[in-house]
Amino acid sequence: ETSVLCLLSRLTVSPSSSQFFKGDFVSLSCEEDDSSAGWTLRRNTSKGNITQCGDGWGKPVGSSCNITLFPLDSGVYWCESREGPISNMVNLTVTGGSVILQSPVLPVMEGDDVTLLCKTKTTPSNLPAAFYKDGSLIR
Repeated sequence: ETSVLCLLSRLTVSPSSSQFFKGDFVSLSCEEDDSSAGWTLRRNTSKGNITQCGDGWGKPVGSSCNITLFPLDSGVYWCESREGPISNMVNLTVTGGSVILQSPVLPVMEGDDVTLLCKTKTTPSNLPAAFYKDGSLIR
């Protein structure tokens, strides 16, 4: 009888969004099933080099990484352990623009309720908004 040990980690983003404004603060956490695994948060940005939290970006705090975001921080983030397994990958986009679509970090499961929010950089956010999916207007 063989037992297989699966080391699974989940990368969580707080606040849960994949789009951010320049200067926004985000905390990325590696949630693990086995706390002895020792996860490292890594990223790959447009510069194309894979680096870890604290290596010129982010501030490691326990199993989390706190980042004040700038457009150059846009890229793919994931957790990796010494044993090799990696978590889900999360794509973060940081814009210098004035409007973002705040939606939960993907993937979401079929049947889940999802709230989409058009967020403006300036405070009055009660502006009318239209939502499009694949170029078509949705209600």
